[in-house]
Amino acid sequence: MFNFLRVLIEHGELIMGILCKRSLGASAGSLLHISQLENGHQENGLFYGNIQTVVNNWLLIEGHSIGIGDTIADPGTYADILTTIKKAKDEVIEVIHKAHSVELEATPGNTLRQTFENQVKMKHLKLR
Repeated sequence: MFNFLRVLIEHGELIMGILCKRSLGASAGSLLHISQLENGHQENGLFYGNIQTVVNNWLLIEGHSIGIGDTIADPGTYADILTTIKKAKDEVIEVIHKAHSVELEATPGNTLRQTFENQVKMKHLKLR
């Protein structure tokens, strides 16, 4: 009976087995552990570098990128964004008018300036 958990690699060629988390992971008996024991740190360092090169090239070919089309909102979303920004601006303007007309009262433990800054900051945080 063939044991898929056993991996046999000879001269860089996979003879049998399946490369999975168990054989590639960070555990005793993994491919990198055996390579370190059999080949030493210099050869294993080259092996790690070659693995990184393969991964980098794969990412260049198969990796995903974001294009300008991904950054443009559809009309409904854009309208929601504009509505939210306008509402926040109106709320900040209201706080400014309260401060100018001396209707803004300092919150406990804060100066009038700190109260004003805190209220404006809270309006901005609600935009998220």
